[in-house]
Amino acid sequence: MRRAPVASGVANRGARLDQARAELDSRDWHGLVTTPGVNFAHLTGVALDRSERLVCLGLPADGEPWIVCPAFEAERLSAALPEIRLAAWEESEDPFARAAEWIALSAGARWAIEPSTWFHDATRLGTAAPDVQWVDGAPLFEALRRSKDAAELASLGCAIAAAWSVYDEVVASLLPGVTEREVVERISAASAARGHESWSLVQFGPSSALPHGEPSDRALEPGHAVLIDWGCWVDGYTSDLTRTFWWDGEGAGSGAGRAEFRVILDLVRAAQEAALETMAPGVACGTIDEAARRVIRAAGHAKRFTHRLGHGLGREIHEPPYLVAGSADPLRPGDVVTVEPGVYLPGRFGVRWEDDVRVTEDGIEVLSGRSPHTHS
Repeated sequence: MRRAPVASGVANRGARLDQARAELDSRDWHGLVTTPGVNFAHLTGVALDRSERLVCLGLPADGEPWIVCPAFEAERLSAALPEIRLAAWEESEDPFARAAEWIALSAGARWAIEPSTWFHDATRLGTAAPDVQWVDGAPLFEALRRSKDAAELASLGCAIAAAWSVYDEVVASLLPGVTEREVVERISAASAARGHESWSLVQFGPSSALPHGEPSDRALEPGHAVLIDWGCWVDGYTSDLTRTFWWDGEGAGSGAGRAEFRVILDLVRAAQEAALETMAPGVACGTIDEAARRVIRAAGHAKRFTHRLGHGLGREIHEPPYLVAGSADPLRPGDVVTVEPGVYLPGRFGVRWEDDVRVTEDGIEVLSGRSPHTHS
């Protein structure tokens, strides 16, 4: 699944940096360093590609942010981030030493390093600033990104709407002989026509029994289960939906379909309903997973539900929290998660049904909409 570039934006940069300072202060950490990626984009509103040339954002808990970057990038970054000080380095210089000059202002302090930072970069920063105690910044960035604000929810809502529009168009075009790869290409093209990037998994017949099978040259035939797992990117946020239906050659979901498929589809949707009824702020993620798993277990298919129930959704397709067995992590208002039970019968077909759900102050809101029909 390919991540789309994050759109540049400055509207809430100051608020994001203030939130990060507050998180640093609450942990008694003295600063953070983050290299390009989703966390850099979240803090700055600017997406940069990560490369062998060091670019990093530094944010002292009690000071102003700074960015170390190659000198030839300074003009572009200065225009995108005019209020952030730049420390440019020439190609003949050691960029990590330049970063250490700024970090060393708090020598002896604890600085958080963004968790996806390349190991090579992290170790060179540690060598350049040996007096700094480096700590894993994952908890801090989870705290910053987990609860979605109004702007983020708006982007997610647009991403969901775009995904449904693409799905309706593509499913209506299905004909015998089209391959899984060709449907993936149609999803990409339909998304691009709407100004978005997308990702998708498309699986026909026995392929649908592989929870995350790669699209192949398998051709669609009457009597195939069709599983489509897809999403669209809007402003750096993605939707994540899955629908499975029986295709008899006349259209999605037309006809009675195979009886066994109908039984499994109804079972999976009942499991999702049980999970949704359990969801509320403060409920442990593992409890929600178990609510769905209990329904599938009672039907004798416990070993055919082979993955966690769901995951957080936002700037990444998979992010905290995770609805997984045994997790005591409680849901919080502002969480956006997927709820996607599945049952997979090897050699025959699989069924997964996935919706995107927001946790509110007193319950949940299903952002993606649900109905017994194929398209919603």
